[in-house]
Amino acid sequence: MSGNTNTDLELYTDVAPAISVSLINEGTRKRLSSLMDDGTPPNTRRAYASDLKYFWAWASAIRWTEEPIWPVPVEIVARFIAEHLEGLDEDVDQDLVDRGVKLHLGPHSITTVDRRVSALSSVHRMRKLDNPCADPRIITLMSKSRKASARRGYKPRKKKAVIKDVLDQLLATCTSDRLIDVRDRALLLFGWASGGRRRSEIATAMMHDLEQVDDKYVYHLGITKTTQDGEGIPVPVSGKAAEALRVWLAASNVTKGPIFRPLDRHENIMKSAMNDRTVARIIKRRARLAGLDASLFAGHSLRSGFLTEAGLRNINLQTAMQMSAHKTVQVAAGYHQAGNVLFNEAANMMDDEVSAGAA
Repeated sequence: MSGNTNTDLELYTDVAPAISVSLINEGTRKRLSSLMDDGTPPNTRRAYASDLKYFWAWASAIRWTEEPIWPVPVEIVARFIAEHLEGLDEDVDQDLVDRGVKLHLGPHSITTVDRRVSALSSVHRMRKLDNPCADPRIITLMSKSRKASARRGYKPRKKKAVIKDVLDQLLATCTSDRLIDVRDRALLLFGWASGGRRRSEIATAMMHDLEQVDDKYVYHLGITKTTQDGEGIPVPVSGKAAEALRVWLAASNVTKGPIFRPLDRHENIMKSAMNDRTVARIIKRRARLAGLDASLFAGHSLRSGFLTEAGLRNINLQTAMQMSAHKTVQVAAGYHQAGNVLFNEAANMMDDEVSAGAA
């Protein structure tokens, strides 16, 4: 990468450095760029671009460099971490706000620093450069910083999980025959009941991936955050979710293309797909209409809510993961355990009678 953008040739030579760059013409560059772009999730590209833009703005504000320097020295990464957790110099902090890359004055959270260091690390790996973020000194510094932040009282701001009781409250706000209510009801139920879909998966849900089986549906997940090869994991859409989806499809006359679509202020259905941020706004709007604090909810609330509800019902984690399509147990278990905590058998040891012969 150079500056805030990638050049096609740089991306390609990172992937296949053994091939002479002199053998690559402009047409090949464009084709390679297309493959690299389409093979990288849009959210990842946006996140990398945002974090790199901020990093190089900070590098300019501290008068280190006006142009990107690769690889970034270990000392600069260490300084970035320390200043953003302990507090920037006032003039540097104000400069970053004035440039529009920082929303407000003050230190970053450890989560934000962690994300930006991870983005910087990923770019170094992709460019096959010496990675300062993998240096033992930086690894130790980040580990100590996480512990220090925890001891200082920092806790990640997790959004509220939409368990079934909460989902019922959201659904109660969309019971009319208005098209927006019909769509939102179908969207909420599809997103929750099919395994807790990510907001991007809901926004990009397509008719050609939907298969009707009697009075139910099977939806074949395409490209997701954890399945980039589009292998098409099947998930069920049944019961109330299937009925709500059937009503929406009939009311909207959607037979191909995106399943869920934006509506204009006259409730005319757009042909384009829904933006994933719109999914988050729908969840927040329904929470607000239900009398809940909308700021506590986000696009991820359906996904976390599905797994938390599975834990509340003491449903096996692996069974729930078959629908949620989580690749790692660690992430899924965090939500599942939040609901399952009261089923821990060890919690009742004080109330149990132990036989005299037990040792």
